[in-house]
Amino acid sequence: MKKQLLFAVSLCAGFIASAAADSRVAVYSPGQSQPVVIEGINTLQQLTLNPKLAGQTWWPGTVIAEKMATVVQLEQQKQLLGRLDALLADLRQDNDSDFAGSVQQVRSQIAALRVTGRQFVSLDADLIRLQREANRKLQGDYSLYLLARPTNVHIYGAVAPAGPQPYQVSRSVQDYLETHQHLDGADKSYATLILPDGQARTVPVAYWNRRHNEVAPGSIIYVGFSSWALPSDYQDINEKIVSLLTHRIPD
Repeated sequence: MKKQLLFAVSLCAGFIASAAADSRVAVYSPGQSQPVVIEGINTLQQLTLNPKLAGQTWWPGTVIAEKMATVVQLEQQKQLLGRLDALLADLRQDNDSDFAGSVQQVRSQIAALRVTGRQFVSLDADLIRLQREANRKLQGDYSLYLLARPTNVHIYGAVAPAGPQPYQVSRSVQDYLETHQHLDGADKSYATLILPDGQARTVPVAYWNRRHNEVAPGSIIYVGFSSWALPSDYQDINEKIVSLLTHRIPD
């Protein structure tokens, strides 16, 4: 995870890079096929206070992405699918059909994922106004993905069924998983909770270690593969899947 954090920091540094041209922000709204382009937005404060965006999005889950970082994430998705294909081939060669079925389901989830070069910065207008360092510069081409306040929680990984689940107040990660079946090779002791702002943390979910970790609307719950089930050459698969999920484009 340290390498991913450093990578995210390096991407965010692009906000401060010197450039002569103003930024262009392509704003994507739910249900609209073409973005609205806003030019001349030079800082995050100018973006979050832009009248065209007033009341148009739920800022805690809004995603801003940089053009070249998006190219990187799409390549990461392609490489991850290749790794999952290789894992599937190895499992089938070993006649491990049950675990192969689990990996195939997760691969299908990753293939359907819409990802972008998310920049891990706060879009809280009050925080940006009060903290000078939070008001990062925008220089270059960006995409902004708007969304209404979420009413679902999304479940990914080695569980069935996967997909969106209705959000319910005060429910924990374990509460959401109680009605789901863990697939062969799934980690039954821990899951990963990804908050709407992209922050991810590991949470205990087994009967012997569970703690109440309340889930916010719009969060992602990922149930990974157990380390004992993964061959030694694929121990980083969960880490790569979580990284990609933090770059998911919101619905």
